[in-house]
Amino acid sequence: MKAVIHNFTSFTTSNCYIVRPFNDDKCFIIDLPPDLDTVIDYIKAQNLSIAGALLTHGHYDHSLGLQSFDGQAYINLDDEFLARNPHEQIKSLLGQTVKIEEYRGELKSIDDIGSDNVIVHKNPGHTKGSVSYEFPNEGLIFTGDFVFKDSIGRTDLFSGSMEEMNISLKNTFLNFHDEFEILPGHGPSGKVRSIKSNNEFIKVLLND
Repeated sequence: MKAVIHNFTSFTTSNCYIVRPFNDDKCFIIDLPPDLDTVIDYIKAQNLSIAGALLTHGHYDHSLGLQSFDGQAYINLDDEFLARNPHEQIKSLLGQTVKIEEYRGELKSIDDIGSDNVIVHKNPGHTKGSVSYEFPNEGLIFTGDFVFKDSIGRTDLFSGSMEEMNISLKNTFLNFHDEFEILPGHGPSGKVRSIKSNNEFIKVLLND
């Protein structure tokens, strides 16, 4: 995984990856966790420039860093409401009101990424706008909360759907290259082949 130059785990347990796929000083940030300052400090220390941030979905533990991010952020606009309104999510999840302003900055569509080295897979289920980012030249797929090494994303939150999750697993995940590495939004990474063999949720699907 030479393209992944660092992985940060936030206090919300979400993963944030810095990826340099172009053999130059440009990097992508995969997801923007609440505690983004450490990520930005690392990028500056490495003398890298940010090509953009790629958000896998709009949940606050993956997008709250938008509030302190100065760059182009790409997201499936089906999740725009979530990314712009983290206070609503936190109130729903934690039962408490927090003083976080609505995000009013620009959000660019995943259709505008414009890089031949990034393939975007729409995989609704965890959220309506959930996506995975595949870097085929590197053999890497960043799945956010779609697929984890040992489980799948929950579907009982706003815009989640178990029916859509099953469709996404069948039509997207099962078509991923067996030797590619899955880098999820939480927890450790794993090869597609290994996840198919050992992830109980995927095994049930395969045997259905």
